[in-house]
Amino acid sequence: MKKSRHLLFLLCFLPFLVLNTSAVFADARSDKIQQLEASIDQYAQQIQQKESEAQSLANQISIFELQIKQSQAEIDATNLTISGLSAAIKEKERSIALEEKEIARQNGILSQYLREAARNDSGSFLEFLLKNNKFSDFFSDLNYSSNIQSSIQDTLATIKNLKEKLIKEKTDLESDKAEQEQLKRIQSKQKTALENSKKQKQKLLDQTKGQEKTYQQLLVKARQDLDKIKNQPYELAMGFKMTFIEALSHALPASQLTGVRAAFLLAIAKIESDWGGNVGKGTWKTDMAPRDFNAFQIITSALGLNPDSTPVSKKPSYGWGGAMGPAQFIPTTWLLYTDAVSNLTGRRPASPWNIDDAFTASGLMLAESGANKQTYASEVKAAKIYIAGGRWSTSLTARIYSNNVMAEASRIQKDIDTLNQAR
Repeated sequence: MKKSRHLLFLLCFLPFLVLNTSAVFADARSDKIQQLEASIDQYAQQIQQKESEAQSLANQISIFELQIKQSQAEIDATNLTISGLSAAIKEKERSIALEEKEIARQNGILSQYLREAARNDSGSFLEFLLKNNKFSDFFSDLNYSSNIQSSIQDTLATIKNLKEKLIKEKTDLESDKAEQEQLKRIQSKQKTALENSKKQKQKLLDQTKGQEKTYQQLLVKARQDLDKIKNQPYELAMGFKMTFIEALSHALPASQLTGVRAAFLLAIAKIESDWGGNVGKGTWKTDMAPRDFNAFQIITSALGLNPDSTPVSKKPSYGWGGAMGPAQFIPTTWLLYTDAVSNLTGRRPASPWNIDDAFTASGLMLAESGANKQTYASEVKAAKIYIAGGRWSTSLTARIYSNNVMAEASRIQKDIDTLNQAR
């Protein structure tokens, strides 16, 4: 008998134990991610400080070492975030299944009430009076009919609330799955960045043999090789391939019009290209969210383009594609900026597939988020908003994206400065 009571207690307590253990793991994972994020931010600040100092061999080695630590911390934080998203996705899927089951149950209840109401309404008012021998019975039936109508309204309200909650949870689930998919793609980029920093550090040590004089000679040689800087390949989204100097010639006018650094604009475009996945290989009816169909047709019609043969980004495993041009604008977002772009450039209508228009639209969008202040913090925030929108402050993808953008912007700015010094 005691064993039965103990077993019953364990069976009752087990669900609480499982849920409580999951919560503990989630809290521990969240704390670890926060610690890693703090370390990543610290490494980024240290790298920024080192890059502002006079160039020396020891300084450059320190930058490589900080980049290695930062990349490893990014990888660890990404792994933990993917794990957390997996748990959240499973929980949302379980909750959605329960809500769908409850909606089905409420629909069944509603059907019963409707059938009962139909039976009560099938006779005439006179028949309703005649079938009740007493006035008390008549009022009792009348009250019953009123209760049924009230129950129908209550059930309809319940179903409506459940469906609204279900739609929100499905939207959140889709966002989580899209972010998880993007994080998985980013993982390979992070590992590549880690290996590149290790290789660059070792290459520099091999080249200089630890000698400062040799390092300074390498710097002079690099600055003098302007053709190498100008002609380095630079690829934007949608297959826009050009040299660095050509890309810069498009970014500089947009920078002057919007107040956003040319190096920052180029970095955004470069990261968009690298992270774009199946960029330019999709079609609107297959890969674009239906909510963007009308906007896409408005854009292509104004430009005299056939929507069926106009390429857009291919959708990933979860979420939607449908982004347009070198800056990868979603149609509904592009329509928000097309008039402002035309007012600045004089081209009407503005086209997301025109490089100058795309850079100008990106600049306007980034300026709205504060990038035109041209401070490190304002550019980081603008990059986060650019990739994650309203989720920018909580999305790990947004922080990783902004780190990548700022690192790329730093490299590009050095090349721009070198070209400017040579003039």
